[in-house]
Formats: sequence, structure tokens, C-alpha cells
Amino acid sequence: MSKKPVVNQIRDYYDSVYRCHELALQTLLREPCEAALDIACGHGESTKNLETYACSIVGIDQSEDLIDIAIAQNEHPRTQYYCCDFRDFEVEAGSFDLVSAAWYWNHVHSEDELESAAQKICSLLRPGGCVAFVVPGDAFTSRRIQDIARQDFQWSQAWTHERPESTEGVFAYDETWVRTKIWQPFFLLRKFSRWFDLSTWDVKATLVREGRLPNLCSEPPFEILYGRVR
Repeated sequence: MSKKPVVNQIRDYYDSVYRCHELALQTLLREPCEAALDIACGHGESTKNLETYACSIVGIDQSEDLIDIAIAQNEHPRTQYYCCDFRDFEVEAGSFDLVSAAWYWNHVHSEDELESAAQKICSLLRPGGCVAFVVPGDAFTSRRIQDIARQDFQWSQAWTHERPESTEGVFAYDETWVRTKIWQPFFLLRKFSRWFDLSTWDVKATLVREGRLPNLCSEPPFEILYGRVR
């Protein structure tokens, strides 16, 4: 049997990520909220996932190139994109009912920065507000995932520092290496418990039930952390 083309494998992977993200949002929000923020929105795909769950959406990312793509592809009349690092994002406290972040926390490199970002997210949420985070899972840095990513997706990883709470190194989709820190998901749950009441979505059950990722015979390399502000 011939292998599925790389572009289709990558599409399957991201479809599965966003499907689990969407199911967590469904659990949190039975009807659309007023305002949502998408941190590290990239080219806007994760932001599109929020359109069913929020009347107005703000997407931010520090990459000007990605924000340009997001703006060009935006079809939602009440979605706005800004090129901005979350640390520099300024808006009134209590501006949002939902804060989502897909692949943001692996670009936060210290515990102090984790706490600062979590505290800021907490301040931006109204009482009862929701959060939904996509983070790399424990399997992400495994040798098996490294081999699959390199051989099937042409993604590269090089991990240089392993600690109980995190694995640190660099990651590349092309020829550009990006410094990356993969926080252990249970560590994040403990760290964030001061600000949020979080659960984990059952990613493996979803992938099995829906027949997803047939070409990736490994533990799912991502987790969904979701819940409400304390």
C-alpha cells in the first residue's frame, strides 16, 4: 500500500488537533459567548475554530507574515487580527469570555513567564470565563515521534535539555530552527491551578472513536487543557 502524500498526512494531523480543540470548546460553551481572544493565532486556522463559539474574536501573533495571511483569508466580519506579542498586548481587564491558545505555551521559556502569562490571561477574562489550550503532549519529544516527524512530515527536532517538568531544544518545519520548550502537561495543570480549574480532553479516545491519524501509530503528541477561570 502506498503512503499517503505528506501534505495529506499533515492535514490529517492538524484536522485532528483542531477537532479535539473544538470538542473541548463545545463542552465549555453551550451557546456563543460575546468575545474571544486567540493567542499565537498563526495564519488564523485556530481562530476559525472559535467562530462558532464567539460573536467577536481577536487573534494575535508576533509573526507579521502569518498575520498577513490570516487577514487575507479572514471571512468572519467580527474577527480582527493584530501583529503583537502577547506580553505586549494591551486591552482592558475583563474584555473576554474565552481565551484560546494553540501552540503558545511551548514558546514560553521560563516558569516566571508561565506565571506572568497565566495571570494576564486570568485578568483578561470575565467572571466564569473559559480557556482552551493546545499543548505538546508527553510523546512529542519521544524518539518515535521524532522519527515519524522527520521521515513522514519533514519536520526536524533536536532536544538538548531534559528535566522532570520540561524538555528544551529546537524545532523546524523548514530550514528555520525555533527555540522550543515542551512543558510536561501535568506540570502545566499544577502550575495553572492557581488561576484556572482545568481538565484534559480525552484525545486518544477521540482519535480512536473518529478513526483519525491512521498513519501515525503512536501516542497522540498533543493535549488539550481546558476549563474556567477561578
